[in-house]
Amino acid sequence: MVTAQLRAAPAAAESKEVMMKQNNRHKKQGLFRKGFMLALLAGAMVTVTAAAEDGRQQLRAAERLDHILVKAPDQKADDFVIADATVDSVTLTWKKAADAQTYYISYWESGKPSTAADREDLGDVSSCVITGLKQAKYMFQIQPANKLHTGIPLKGAVASVEGAPAPSVPADVQLNHAKTGYCSLAFGGLENWYRSEAEVCDASGSLIESSEGDCAGAVVQDDGIRDNGFYGVRVRGFYDQAGGTRSYGDWSQILYFPTAVKPLKIGQKNGKVTVKWPQVQGAEQYTVYVSKNASRGFQKALQTEKTAAAVTKYGGAKLKPGKTYYIKVTADMTKENESYTVSSAAAKIKIK
Repeated sequence: MVTAQLRAAPAAAESKEVMMKQNNRHKKQGLFRKGFMLALLAGAMVTVTAAAEDGRQQLRAAERLDHILVKAPDQKADDFVIADATVDSVTLTWKKAADAQTYYISYWESGKPSTAADREDLGDVSSCVITGLKQAKYMFQIQPANKLHTGIPLKGAVASVEGAPAPSVPADVQLNHAKTGYCSLAFGGLENWYRSEAEVCDASGSLIESSEGDCAGAVVQDDGIRDNGFYGVRVRGFYDQAGGTRSYGDWSQILYFPTAVKPLKIGQKNGKVTVKWPQVQGAEQYTVYVSKNASRGFQKALQTEKTAAAVTKYGGAKLKPGKTYYIKVTADMTKENESYTVSSAAAKIKIK
């Protein structure tokens, strides 16, 4: 605690004695100022009082003028974490230091010099939102502080946390492979510190299974992925912030895919070709095609919502005895104005 008394000048200063008193007083005031500034730099609590004197008489009591808090905070901001994030922002929260008046936030891209940091005086708050961030990792620092009456801050200890905004939507999602119990995806658009989450649902949108992957791909395995079905898959990125918060990006659009259709059951009855097939999950209708060639030239014979049909003609022409034909069935589904089709293998039959 540094205390000093400032006294007014005498009414007359004509004598050498008075001049000497003035010089001594000026020296004392200079020492006071020096001591005051040293106290400020040392972070001490300084109280200034003043008393007035008319040269011969001292006032009966000194008037207390001001109390200036100049001590830097002893405590740092605890529990400094990223509580939420969007694709270009983070929300930072912390527990206030008991002896702080304001807080200074600094942040810069991880791996880059902190001399390029953005800094801001936040005031007496316990959270802030930083916007305009890139898809990058950042270092964030919070510093409690107190201010002199001149506005100069005395800052306390620093708390730091590394984090990132939520990832952008994965781009170019592609199905690598799909079979019973398994599907794999590849995609781009995620920086290498992000991870991914993929979900597989049936054609109605009911979730079958989800799985985590890296920034470039994911695999989902579940017995609910079966032959004879349409399925949808979507993916999003995420980042696990220090402190336990997981920041998710937005989902990609759903990518629909079919699994294999089991072989047809084909026969003849009363001059007609009978065709049966398993129900395909998600299919809205089925189309039967006929050709004289195993790999090309298929023409539509009929459409049905059932899983069986009797074929007598195709493309306007009747089936002829003694001829060999190839028959296949496609399952058709429409989602969000997009059409999806899966075809069975062609089955061979000779008309009797």
